[in-house]
Amino acid sequence: MKILINAIPMTGLLTGIARYLRNLYCAMNLIEQPYLSNQDLSNSGISNLELSYFQGKIAVNSMPPMAESEQCQIATKSVRKLPDPVIFGIRAARWLKYEYNLNKLCKKKTFNIYHETAYTPAKLTSIPTVCSIYDLSLRRYSETHPKERVWFFEYFIKTRLKYASHILTISEFIKHEIIEEFKVPPSMVTAVPLAPDPLFGLCSADIVKKTGTKYNLPETYLLFVSSLEPRKNIDLLIKALQTANTDIPLVLVGWHGWGDKKWLEKIKQPALKKRIYITGHLPDDDLKAIYNGAQALVYPSLYEGFGLPIIEAMACGCPVICSDAASMPEVAGDAAILIDPAKSDELAFAIETIVHDTEIKNNLVKKGFKQAAGFTWDSTARKTLEIFKMVAR
Repeated sequence: MKILINAIPMTGLLTGIARYLRNLYCAMNLIEQPYLSNQDLSNSGISNLELSYFQGKIAVNSMPPMAESEQCQIATKSVRKLPDPVIFGIRAARWLKYEYNLNKLCKKKTFNIYHETAYTPAKLTSIPTVCSIYDLSLRRYSETHPKERVWFFEYFIKTRLKYASHILTISEFIKHEIIEEFKVPPSMVTAVPLAPDPLFGLCSADIVKKTGTKYNLPETYLLFVSSLEPRKNIDLLIKALQTANTDIPLVLVGWHGWGDKKWLEKIKQPALKKRIYITGHLPDDDLKAIYNGAQALVYPSLYEGFGLPIIEAMACGCPVICSDAASMPEVAGDAAILIDPAKSDELAFAIETIVHDTEIKNNLVKKGFKQAAGFTWDSTARKTLEIFKMVAR
């Protein structure tokens, strides 16, 4: 089976989508020989797996390098200064050029399937397309995204969805939203869950201490991990921190993202002095240590397609408090304290519980290890290959 992959999303910061794609295709490479030797695939004539990564010009057989974190964030910040119509025009022109080059490539070379990883399908008819749609926040919470991004999604999803042979998503919650929103047959959409990066797990107290010192963090802290953007509900998190019966500080890990950040002004208040620490985007080894050192991951997001930090934290022995909204209950199972993301008092009480009740905290750690272990990239890769096999020519 020859799979052509849109590799552009792999070249950004190692956050949700890039992490998903890199882990998916690394796992797929590891299982290809024993898996593809089964009778069904051998009879289909597509038993040899070949992965080709396309970034808009040529297809290569090796995964592209990741972006350098600081340079990527500077470039993104520079683009964000342009007017929304200008950014939309630039993005649309680039996408049309990408489609042109994609079609040109597919006429020259033979591929069995194209995996569209950038939200909207490409206008491609020569081979089947499996399109990954990770969530519908661009519709459900459009006010939390840049306008140009919403315009881009709306135009291209309306004009390109008909070119998708199958839609791949990452939770049952999003699967049902896609079926309802786009009126597609249920058989056209498959949910395949993600998994924690194999890197995440326990580490020594010495490493935790050294990493905390590296970033000037307090010894005891709550943790938030994600892009610092409106949908992540940081305003409510800070309000809950102020009202909770504890003086435990909060560490915010993640790049600054986009959108209004009124909470940045709030944390300058005297009452929050030395209560909020912001690290920016971190290398994985450091993130692992900071998960290990946290009293809990606090994740009150309004909406997620999956919520990777939930199971990353669990794999590191970090208890989890998260929203009871969207896909998060599906991912967390019974291994987290679930809160209403509209109620800061619920979050404040959950924080107090974690900080003051050792028995509950330890129980969540045990349940968390078990919950995280139920998600593996091997399983994700195998299920994804099944979809590709079903759709491929």
